[in-house]
Amino acid sequence: MIQSPLTPEDEAIHHGHTSQSPVGAGDDAPFRWDHVRVKLKKEIVTFGDPGVMPTKMVGKYVKPKDWNALISDPDTIVIDVRNMYEIRIGKFKRAVDPCTNSFREFPTWVDDQFELVESDPQESGANNDNGAGQPAQGLNASKSKQLPRVAMYCTGGIRCEKASSFLLSKGFKEVYHLEGGILKYLEEIPKAESLWEGECFVFDKRVSVEHGLAQGTHKLCYGCKQPVSDEDMESPEWEYGVSCPYCFATKSEEEKERARARQRQFETWGVIGGPDKGRSPNRLDSKDAGEAKQLSNSTSVELCN
Repeated sequence: MIQSPLTPEDEAIHHGHTSQSPVGAGDDAPFRWDHVRVKLKKEIVTFGDPGVMPTKMVGKYVKPKDWNALISDPDTIVIDVRNMYEIRIGKFKRAVDPCTNSFREFPTWVDDQFELVESDPQESGANNDNGAGQPAQGLNASKSKQLPRVAMYCTGGIRCEKASSFLLSKGFKEVYHLEGGILKYLEEIPKAESLWEGECFVFDKRVSVEHGLAQGTHKLCYGCKQPVSDEDMESPEWEYGVSCPYCFATKSEEEKERARARQRQFETWGVIGGPDKGRSPNRLDSKDAGEAKQLSNSTSVELCN
């Protein structure tokens, strides 16, 4: 569990009531109790390897106060376990970007990057960009060589549980990960001492946070759910609620038009689908009346019993 500090004002907003839900949070709260969805999942974060067991084998935790010394060591490879759209707006100095679109791709990247699977010698090193401005050959290590010391991090530390367990199962001896993730680091480490660059993407209404967990500057593209900066929103490919420079080329004109229609509904009615979400008000009234009558009848029966 990760707890973020709140001011009394923020707490009042979070526990405020709304007309839609008597126990709901205020409209400005990052999390809304009336928006909570509970799903049963086989994995907390989908990794795709059932053999990875963080409860049995996991990397060594590093406190935020000790993190700078570890990642400043030139013999330590720093790996960002998050996805590309998260890393794009912020990362630690010297961190390697695996360029993954989903966490499922991480095991394949590790196998390829550190040559843990048999490959054609002519093909190894064909991709010499690791996303951190370092030659990929500098990260490669065959089974006959000692695998490097690895320090990894993610938003709150959850993905590192599985990623560190996976690396240990692959023969890595020294695997470390940031306890509490980026959020704990930004909360505890002063900006003057920080090795963090940019902002941290978060999966709530704040979109991004800075040092001290202050509100960041990024907004969310509702077309692809990626963070966008003020500069991105100056692009001709930016259309609020429809597209941004990162998804414009991948969306068909039909998809964009559907998004525009959805946005018009929201701006007009405040909800997607209009006030009755596509159902006739008369039908809604008759349905509500029927449900009320049924409830009344069942209550009468219970009282008689």
